[in-house]
Amino acid sequence: HSPPTLDQLRADIPGFLRNETAIRAALNLLIFLFAMTALVYQTQTGVNDRITNYVDALYFTVTTLTTTGFGDVTLVGNAGKLLSVAIMIFGISLFLRLVQVVLKPAKANFPCPVCGLRRHDHDAVHCKACGTVLNIPDDGVD
Repeated sequence: HSPPTLDQLRADIPGFLRNETAIRAALNLLIFLFAMTALVYQTQTGVNDRITNYVDALYFTVTTLTTTGFGDVTLVGNAGKLLSVAIMIFGISLFLRLVQVVLKPAKANFPCPVCGLRRHDHDAVHCKACGTVLNIPDDGVD
């Protein structure tokens, strides 16, 4: 995530700033999903007769990531087993982060003039870090 790109998205897309954390979490999960799918495809094609194309690799990655694990496709070898473990651990962690971000209340992105803390409750009057009075602008709609 490059700062100039994020600044441009914040300026161009209404609601991006309000949902930035959730968007980042979703993008991280998608990037992980497709990176792991590519890794599964590259390491298992030719050695695993159950993974013959990218869709097979995606299917395995999604069923492993969601811990559904039907058992119809498994990775072969010790490297395959370790890759499966990594997909489960990191995938579930990223998924839980996405759920956490979506379910927790959004924060206002407003820098404190004294300490620089940027994430405050929307109705905050004082900075939680230093106690400075904040004047967080809003559009008047709750």
